[in-house]
Amino acid sequence: MQYEGSGDVFFAFYNGDEELTTMPKKDNPEGLGFDYAICDKGASVEWNSSKWAPTVLNLSESKTKCTLYFSSDIINKYIEKLAKKDTTDLIYDETDDRNLRYTGASPINYIDIGDKDSNGNKILWRIIGVMNNVVVVDDDGTTHFESLVKIIRSKDIGWQVWDTSASNVNSGWGVNEWSKADLMKLLNPGYEENKYETSGGIEEDSFINNSLYWNKSSGYVYYDSSNSRRSYDFSSTGLTESVKEKIVKVRWNTGTMPELYSENTSKLIASYMYEIERSENNVKQFCDSGSYCNDKVERHTTWDGYIGLMYPSDYGYAVEESVRTECLAQSMWNWSGSTPDCKGNDWLYTKSDQWTITPVPNHNS
Repeated sequence: MQYEGSGDVFFAFYNGDEELTTMPKKDNPEGLGFDYAICDKGASVEWNSSKWAPTVLNLSESKTKCTLYFSSDIINKYIEKLAKKDTTDLIYDETDDRNLRYTGASPINYIDIGDKDSNGNKILWRIIGVMNNVVVVDDDGTTHFESLVKIIRSKDIGWQVWDTSASNVNSGWGVNEWSKADLMKLLNPGYEENKYETSGGIEEDSFINNSLYWNKSSGYVYYDSSNSRRSYDFSSTGLTESVKEKIVKVRWNTGTMPELYSENTSKLIASYMYEIERSENNVKQFCDSGSYCNDKVERHTTWDGYIGLMYPSDYGYAVEESVRTECLAQSMWNWSGSTPDCKGNDWLYTKSDQWTITPVPNHNS
């Protein structure tokens, strides 16, 4: 539907092929950004992102029509366009998916997605890259493939356990299945009623890890083995409503190595990890007896959800171009003190411990 922007210019607005009745607002819930414009009669559009408004240039005739196109993948397109100029910080990885990744020790990949703390200060994120062939899960359960921007928080949210368990389950050290993990329930919606578990059962009046980060709230979290718990406040670090509207539900890959992790650390190169993350290998075959390995939880190699963790391959493929060939041929297990300096040329390396979503196949967990 067109509307008259002035006496001389008429505008039409599109989201891809879909015609819109009005121009999207700056903070629209669909996450639409200005993509490009087409005008007739020799005119053109200059887009002012701060004012969120078009300026028509070369206007020489009345009743000129300009069609403005908006897109939810405008960031993807911007990064891909930037990659044509920046061949140092942005590199297509060596996988069949040809994901475009930020690499090196300190790339300029910070992004403001509208996240703010309780005082209104910006919380910045960092772009891991544009990931191709991502399975998006729609509200009705149907799936389709998209290219999506994958981001990671620039600062941590404090030490949180991946999973823990009652002392009589795996000796209290948790279960290596992301779809049931305590950290997953902390980060994602739908676990507001999650209860604290004791060795004797569930403590009915105590909520824990119950979507606290997703809901920007405070409560109890697990923090050590045998379901040890403590209070924690996410009012300054949790997600704002505007940010949650930008997060897409996708199918995360949770496959793992087909052999014991502790016996095959030499295989931990980025290309191998990328392959096994997307494999049908699960860890249950290594956990079927003994006090450290007595859980009865079914393992899965995919999980549909909103917030996950980085993959080991994300870490590997973030290494700088100047050392890339040598580092990608080495096991990431040996990157500490390696020559060349692999971890020192990888921005996803931090001095503190970081969890990944990939479960470890270990007969002791």
